[in-house]
Order: sequence, then structure tokens, then C-alpha cells
Amino acid sequence: MFSMISEYQETIEAIYDKQPKVVIAASGMITGGRVLSYLERYIELPETTVIIIGYQAEGTLGRKLLEGDKEVKIYGKYYPVKANILEIEGLSAHGDQKDLVNWLSALENTPTKVFLVHGEKLPADELRIKIIERYGFDCTIPLMGQEFELK
Repeated sequence: MFSMISEYQETIEAIYDKQPKVVIAASGMITGGRVLSYLERYIELPETTVIIIGYQAEGTLGRKLLEGDKEVKIYGKYYPVKANILEIEGLSAHGDQKDLVNWLSALENTPTKVFLVHGEKLPADELRIKIIERYGFDCTIPLMGQEFELK
């Protein structure tokens, strides 16, 4: 049986229903939403399996689970992680460095400046260096609040 849950009360009922279940939740890197309510109830149970799909940014609960944290904070309370944490890779819609560098090669008009504003610091800097080395584009990673005059 498959049930689509759209109301929070239905979520609570599903959480406390003792029947085995598969929960598919849009997690947003497990930083908010109802997925936290499910985890709050099930993360301590060794018979629980959490499958994480897609990129998990540094500092997010999803990343902490993937990195093997033994305890996580949910709604201000700490829970021991006894659930089995698995990852399915390759389903993200985000392009990787190779995709982005190749995309730049298809541009008809050469950019005068490239700004890298998404991603973690070290990989972003590696991408910046690749763009400079391969194309010679002026490429920068702006600091928060930094302003640029575009011509």
C-alpha cells in the first residue's frame, strides 16, 4: 500500500504507526521539514536504514550522517545514531567541476569575469584555478557582501 502524506497530523500518525514503512522525503540536506520528525523517532533504531541521495553540504545533518557522526542534534536534542546510513550517488542534478568547465567551452561570448558563488571553499577554489588555467578567464570567489562594478 502506498500513501501520500501531505498534512502534518498524518505525518505524526505515520511516525507512530508500528507497521514497517518506507518513507520518501524531500530532505533539503536534512536541514528542516518533516524528515526531521521521522529521524527524531527512528534514528536511534538499528533496524532503521536512512538512504541519502544527492549532495549534502558541509555542516548539514545529511553530511554529518554520511560522515558517520555517532550523535546528531535534532530540534535541539541529541540522538545517538544507530540507524544504518547509506548513500546513493549519481542522482544529483548539479553539475560537477568537469561539467562546469566543459560548459564554459561552449560559450559563444567569452565572459570578462566569472564569479563562483556556490559550493564549498576548497572545491570552489580548485574550480577557479581550473578555469583560469584552461581559459585564462578572470575568475573570482567573492566574499559575503563584497561588491563589484560590472562594465
